[in-house]
Amino acid sequence: MTIARGLVALSLIPLVGFLHFLLATQFEIYERRPIWGMVVILASLIVLARLLIRTDKNKKALFILNLLAWALALILIWWVEVYTQYPPLKTNYTLGQKINLSIDEGLEDGDGNPVNPETLIKNSQYTLLTFYRGHW
Repeated sequence: MTIARGLVALSLIPLVGFLHFLLATQFEIYERRPIWGMVVILASLIVLARLLIRTDKNKKALFILNLLAWALALILIWWVEVYTQYPPLKTNYTLGQKINLSIDEGLEDGDGNPVNPETLIKNSQYTLLTFYRGHW
């Protein structure tokens, strides 16, 4: 029973990495530091450490599971900190700053026709720009 608990606790650590990756790639939920993941990893490490301390049987197997869990946890935390960092936006506009909108030729209207925002703003009294994020 103690080995089964240890294996379950060990399997939660790579599951955190998989869920973090899945949330970012499939659902576009980007987290800089996933607190939920760190809590699950910490709970797994505590369960494994308690199993190692409190049991007399299977000490070698539990020691190996602890060693493997710590290695996986450190690799996962390193991966989250180094490879899932997203660069901040480099352009900060201030209130009242004049922006040249005619440079951006990637704007389209609802029908897919290209739109020049500068002429659109000049020709109408009120202009509402709606930006969609994602691939839908």
